[in-house]
Amino acid sequence: MAVSSALQTDDLDSALDLGGFDLNLLLVLGALLRLRNITHAGNELRLSQPATSRALARLREIFNDELLTRHLRSFELTPLAEKLVPKVEAALKNIGNIFSNRVPPPERFAVAMPDHLALLLIANLTGYFREVSPTTVFLPIIGFSDALAQLETGQIDLALGIADDAPLGFYCRTLPAIQTLCLSRQGHVAAGGRVAYDELGRFLSIRIGASYNAGFGEIRDGVEALRPRGKETLTVPDIHTAASLLQGTDAVLVLPAPSARYISARYGLATFVPQKGPPLPPYHVSMIWHERWHRSSIHAGVRSMVASYVLEGG
Repeated sequence: MAVSSALQTDDLDSALDLGGFDLNLLLVLGALLRLRNITHAGNELRLSQPATSRALARLREIFNDELLTRHLRSFELTPLAEKLVPKVEAALKNIGNIFSNRVPPPERFAVAMPDHLALLLIANLTGYFREVSPTTVFLPIIGFSDALAQLETGQIDLALGIADDAPLGFYCRTLPAIQTLCLSRQGHVAAGGRVAYDELGRFLSIRIGASYNAGFGEIRDGVEALRPRGKETLTVPDIHTAASLLQGTDAVLVLPAPSARYISARYGLATFVPQKGPPLPPYHVSMIWHERWHRSSIHAGVRSMVASYVLEGG
């Protein structure tokens, strides 16, 4: 591809048809202009001397200029080549920036989740960010108020819950079904497992407020689906209030097994599985995130850690 000698004037920025231009020649040109030696340029680029010489011949044809001329035992740059030096250096630097830039670590990473999962995850996610991205502040958000809208605007980075229909532009990974356990005070008549799940409604039924207050199209935590239906229901604001209530009443609460074991150990409660009747319903939860973060390595690491700790209980 011949280029008019106008390139030898100040109009060096006139547009080339990049579709017909081998951009590998730019690397060769940069090395030749900097090293002023065909052999040294070839060695730097891991090209043979004949290949480097052919590239120089092609560049001379494109620019209609010798670019390098022999002087005694070395080479000198032509006036046009001298003008090209800063332009080629800037072009190579910009191209390097384009392909080497990485998305900077986020200043903060916000995860919306129910409090019973937060018990399992907060310490471990804090440690994860301290290791892989010390400048990132981990921000746990308990509950799902307007979570999808906040995911879309970037106020929340990840949500752990259930959505009836994740809109276009979101990813939703549903984790395998998680075993559940019943929680009660020690010595409870049902703690031996002799009361069927569908009969647990005769005891006080605890509803955790954040578990059911989201409408259709929003995210919820799924605990409400596990609750034995009974005549008497008491709504409490959080899992800790629920645990305290279990200690002093005949109430029964069903939670995903990892959360149930944590609460049991912390508050001295009994865990059990009914030995007769239908099996306990499993717990379902998904990770929901916006597509803008789908390929981020930090986000992918968070999702992998969350899945591991939710399924295995830490």
